[in-house]
Parts: sequence; structure tokens; C-alpha cells
Amino acid sequence: MTSFFRATLPILTMALPLAACSANGDGASAAADIVVTPAPVEAQTTALQPSGTGPEALRSYYAGLKQSLPDAGPMAQLNSSKTLTRIAFGSCIQENRPQTFWNTISQNSPDLFLAIGDNVYGDTGSTWAADLPALRASYAKLASAPEFQAFRAKTPMITSWDDHDYGANDAGGTFAFKEYAETIYENFWNVPNEVKSRPGIYESHMVGPEGQRVQIITLDTRFFRSDMTRLPYSPDRRPLGNYGENTDPQATILGGAQWAWLEQELNKPADLRLIFSSIQVITEAHDYESWSNFPLEQKRFYQMLADKKIENAILFSGDRHAGGIYRKQITGLSKPLWELTSSSLNFSFGSGDNGNREPDKHRVGGFFADENFGQIDIDWAARNVKLSLIKSDGNVLTSQDAPALQ
Repeated sequence: MTSFFRATLPILTMALPLAACSANGDGASAAADIVVTPAPVEAQTTALQPSGTGPEALRSYYAGLKQSLPDAGPMAQLNSSKTLTRIAFGSCIQENRPQTFWNTISQNSPDLFLAIGDNVYGDTGSTWAADLPALRASYAKLASAPEFQAFRAKTPMITSWDDHDYGANDAGGTFAFKEYAETIYENFWNVPNEVKSRPGIYESHMVGPEGQRVQIITLDTRFFRSDMTRLPYSPDRRPLGNYGENTDPQATILGGAQWAWLEQELNKPADLRLIFSSIQVITEAHDYESWSNFPLEQKRFYQMLADKKIENAILFSGDRHAGGIYRKQITGLSKPLWELTSSSLNFSFGSGDNGNREPDKHRVGGFFADENFGQIDIDWAARNVKLSLIKSDGNVLTSQDAPALQ
């Protein structure tokens, strides 16, 4: 065993039991649902592994890699002066499963679509090679889907990532191969140069004319995140996750540079702010991944909104393989803060309303395990935003008015 793998073995071992996705599901194993498509021979051929330990050894290794990276293909361009009236978003795409949901979303004619994480399951079947062949193969599989190609050619897209397209289940800032995962992500989605110029994949867009300006902020909850705190061993399986609270004052979700960037973004004038986090922000009802795992970071986020009097923000999240609508009154704000969680696009672990399994004082209505996507309808004349969770067959599961426009 090389010194590199002795150094990284704890990280890799921790990430191995990911096929079941049990941390995100309804308690049932999804391993039987996953069909792993072998990577092309050239993707399976791994170069010599890096020697030595630490980020510098990896960077030297990656600098010498000569291999083609997958590309999502042509995309309709977003017109920054366009008045947005309908935005769709979703998460959790199993690239080996049918992609017909793209057709359903397209029929609703969104001005923009956000794929906010787990856009592929690139850690499933991973060999944990430093050049991430499984991740590259998963992206290539997604790119080959005709429905995806047709949708992307018609509809502008903005993206983020979560753990399974970051490279390892529930991984954060200590994931050894995160820098190359970022390279693969940025190449595939052809992200703006501003994103490529800095660590992490967070970005912001301002769309629409004065009086109808929508600020779209996508946060990176992976690249900088501190380690999770695991609950003590239990001989019985916990029904709602295995993570407790990390209350270390130095622990972070966003990291210092991203926090500073977010503060600057919130200083910009906007009529509506749509903030996307791959993991849920408001809920405190489970012990899977969420902002409540880092209560000081969650409090910091709320305090930033309050200090800046951000009354026009709505939150959006994925990850959970179920969807619902949440509301919380933040001290210092006059309006409640709303969050719409949408998951999954084609990788459900159940069906119907599972709300009784996860009671939540902040959730408004049910918690739906059906395959779904989120839709945001903006009525500028009525100064209203309608949040909808829509089933993959086009039927509305739940909806809620969120009067967030200023």
C-alpha cells in the first residue's frame, strides 16, 4: 500500500457504503435499484496513482493527466435581460434510469432550469481511483440521453452539486479528490469563468430588467464543509439519520471565502432572491444531512438575512428523495422565510405522502416521495411567487403562495 493510500484510506473507507443511498431515502435500501453501466475502456484505464501525500501531490498528479472529460453538450443561452416568470428545478438524477421527466418539465415551458445536485450518481461503483473514472462515466451517460440533450438545447440551465456528483456519499471538505471532481464538474457544465477561477462551484446570476430583477444564488455546501458529527453507535437502525450537531465554532458549511462572497451578493439590489442549497436549510426534524447539523452556521445564515433586511429571499433544496414546502419566521424579518425541497427527479424510494414518518413543525403540508420537480411561478403584477412540487407525470403534489416580492 503506498503512503498516499495509507493517508487517504480513512476517507475512502468512510465513503464506500454509498450504493444504498440510505442516508437520503425512506429507510429502504436502494442498492437493488441501481444499474451500474460500465465505463468505456478508456475511462476504466487509470493512470499511475499519485505518490506522496497531501493536496500538492494530487495537484502534481492531476496536472500530468491527459484524458478527455465529458461535456454536457450545447445549451440554450440565458438572456440576462429577460423577465423571468417560470423557473423549474430538481435534484437526484440516476443517469442509468429513464430520463422522460425532462419531457414533462419541458412541456411546462420554464424560462430556466436549475439542476441543484446529485445530477449524476458518480460515486456508485467507484473504484476510488484518483482520476475518478466512475464519476466521468456517469456524466458521459447523462450527456448521452436524448431527452437531456433536447431539453438542454431548448432550456437554459444553471447547476450546482451535491455529494453523489461531488464524488462520495455525504462527503465534505476533506474529500481527497475534490479538486479533480471540481474540474470534471466545471468542464461538463461549462460553468462561467468566474466559477472556474476560484475553489468551489458557487455562483450568482442577476436576470431581468429593473423592477423585475431576480437574483439566483447557488451555494456550494460540499467543497468547504467541515466533517459531520456522527451520533454514537446504536445496535438498531435509526429511522431518521445518523448525524448529530457539530457545534465547534470553527466548523463551517460554506467556508470563509464563500461567506464573504454571499454577503457581497446580498448587498446587490434585487426584487426577488432565489437561494439554492443542495441540502435542506430550515428543517430540524431529521438527522440526515442539513444545515441543522451545523447550528451555528444555520444561525449565521439567518442572522445575515436579518441584518441585511432580506425580505425577498426564498430557499430551494434537494437531496432527500422526497419533497415538501417549509416556512420559518426569522427574528428580525417581518415576512416568513420559505423553502421548497424537490427530490428526486427519477430516483424515488417510495410514493405518496410520507409526512407522518417525519413530523416537522416547519413543514407546510405533506412530504412526498414520488418522483418530482419544483416549479417557481412569478406573478409580477400581483407581486406574488407560487411554489409548486410537481409529480413526474405533470400533476401538482402541493403548492403554496410565497409573497416574497419587494
